[in-house]
Amino acid sequence: MTTRTTTSSRGSRRSTKVPHVRRPQLKGAAHVVLRIRRGLPWLRTPKTWRVLERCFRSGKKKDGFRLVEFSVQQDHLHLIVEAESRIRLARAIQGLSIRIAKALNRLWRRRVGSVFADRYFALAIREWKQGWRAIRYVLQNGRKHGVWKATDRPDPFSSGRWYSHWRVHDFCRPLRPSPVERAQGLDLLMIPVIGLAEVPGPRHDFGESSEFVAATLAT
Repeated sequence: MTTRTTTSSRGSRRSTKVPHVRRPQLKGAAHVVLRIRRGLPWLRTPKTWRVLERCFRSGKKKDGFRLVEFSVQQDHLHLIVEAESRIRLARAIQGLSIRIAKALNRLWRRRVGSVFADRYFALAIREWKQGWRAIRYVLQNGRKHGVWKATDRPDPFSSGRWYSHWRVHDFCRPLRPSPVERAQGLDLLMIPVIGLAEVPGPRHDFGESSEFVAATLAT
């Protein structure tokens, strides 16, 4: 997928400021961040959550792609995914973004209009320590932003209720099917347990072996 440059009126779309770097080949796990445009409603509402959860459940597995974990913040989504290649990742994220954009436009009663910023961020996860940091960062991102403070259960706007590696498991788990797939990569299967009250640091540090992927969305 090639990078595009588009023009628009000042303030009408979110500035992504993603550097135009050479995209590495990606095979395995990655952390993806999708941001919505300025001026749209917040994502962390019960109605929006139900829409997003249905979209995640429908798009969690495609050819060469799996959605492993996610969290929903006010204006962005964090995803942990596994993909067989950079192309598979780009196609799956594009398809998931289109699915979510259509569903949110129906919810918000917008006949037309793009939802996500033109470009998404993705970091390749190369080793188990990176995987642990990434999963903890995603599942506990609500704590990092101060929007989820309960210490006896996971953030309800995340896939944490279906996560099996919490240090404590005595919280109520949902009966409905999981909106994520079980990780297949060795790096993510060796993740240590995570405490419900753990808070990620102020900076998301994957280590020196991380690689940055900048890709264009066509939603």
